[in-house]
Amino acid sequence: MTAQNRLEMRHISITFGGFMALKSVDLTLEGYSVHALTGANGAGKSTLMAVLSGVYDHFTGEILLNGQPVALRSPRDARQLGIHLVQQEVDVALVPGMSVAENIMLDRLAEGGQLYRWGAVRRQARALLEQLDVKIDLRRQVEHCTLAEKQQILLARALSHHCRFLILDEPTAPLDQHESERLFAVVRRLQNSGIGVVFISHRIHELKAICDRLTVLRDGKLIESGPMQDLSGEQIVEKMLGHQLDDIYPPRRPPYSEEILLHIDGLHDEQRLKDITLTLRKGEILGIAGLAGAGKTELCKALFGASASRIIRGELHGKPWKPSSPYAAVKKSMALVPEERRKEGIFVDESVVMNLSVSADNSFSRWSLFGHRRAWRWAEEIIARLGIRTTGPRQTLRRLSGGNQQKVAIGKWLRNNADILILDEPTKGVDIKAKTDLFELIDGLARQGKGVIYASGEFAELVGLCDRICVLWDGRVVAEMAASETDEETLLLYSTGGTPA
Repeated sequence: MTAQNRLEMRHISITFGGFMALKSVDLTLEGYSVHALTGANGAGKSTLMAVLSGVYDHFTGEILLNGQPVALRSPRDARQLGIHLVQQEVDVALVPGMSVAENIMLDRLAEGGQLYRWGAVRRQARALLEQLDVKIDLRRQVEHCTLAEKQQILLARALSHHCRFLILDEPTAPLDQHESERLFAVVRRLQNSGIGVVFISHRIHELKAICDRLTVLRDGKLIESGPMQDLSGEQIVEKMLGHQLDDIYPPRRPPYSEEILLHIDGLHDEQRLKDITLTLRKGEILGIAGLAGAGKTELCKALFGASASRIIRGELHGKPWKPSSPYAAVKKSMALVPEERRKEGIFVDESVVMNLSVSADNSFSRWSLFGHRRAWRWAEEIIARLGIRTTGPRQTLRRLSGGNQQKVAIGKWLRNNADILILDEPTKGVDIKAKTDLFELIDGLARQGKGVIYASGEFAELVGLCDRICVLWDGRVVAEMAASETDEETLLLYSTGGTPA
């Protein structure tokens, strides 16, 4: 067994534009350990890991590796010290038009200084995947890989260096249960080889399952650091929030209206969906349950006209209808918040006010001129109404936490008063406090008479929030039930192709 590495971050503080994001935070990581880092959105987790991975160089405090101070002022410095970050948005770190092998060896290829033979590149990439017990076609272009495979490619890339500490930022957010279990097996294998792993997640049950130590941040401060085994899930949540959380779901709404907003019969596409029939009523939250690959995203996009599909019969607001394009859907008072919000739902490098006004009707315009003052007032109203944590309408969306970005992604549809909101994995990568805020927002929209389609693989959310639930498996609706009359186990059974005994 090799000597155990020890990394210490002492009194780390960092400020952005006068805002103190980290306030004298300490963190100690060790090899052969899986260390949970958690906290509500905006607590400082990503900022602390950005410091550790060399993204920010204007911090104060010191970092020690095996007792010796180290200069860590760039991602290159971090990699040379054996510190690697696999971020939540895996596509940002990959080159879609290059092969799996090239992406795994990308850092080595970019360093230059030597000629590489492609046969040797593929052999080295294959050896790294074998360390993870993963098989992927090395010649396949990354753009054709699944999210789980892309994550494995980044893990293999980290191993192409002398990896001492590996940071996994919300690694299970895009994965189904089976893929998450495979990831856990990989993490344990890395842990047993001496690598220290930082595991960032909002899923408390996962932290309990995979981690041996825990650090909790809140408002940029260190709240708790110690062994995981001594804490219950409830205690962890209380430390994250600073108070007890009695119930994250709003009280059950009165029975929804019988007025039908949307009905489709026999919807199908050329890839996944097969003979989908469903009905959405006024004031109803209709859950769409399913594991990864079941067709949830395909269904959401098809309903919004963002992908090609055909239907036998469709009605919208009591009139014949079929999905044709996103433009037509918006004109019919429909809205979509996609799963990949940073790629498809928001403009991360634009301001909050721009994002909140981009989907609005022409009420901001007069004589073909955009009314910036009216848009600004509207943004301030939505920020206050939805509780968006931001320094103001001018702030760039990239600086907001995942939960606040999601509030903006939903809030942008409120100006044109959409009657039907399609939400695809709306709490993906969102902490428990932000989830509570989103649940209240969605419940409030339903109470206003909106129809909400809530597609998710988080079965507890579907049971706690929805009125009815349709279960997708292999592109088909295999079950439909009242949410108050089912449970997570039943949804999981149907979503894996099973039926009750």
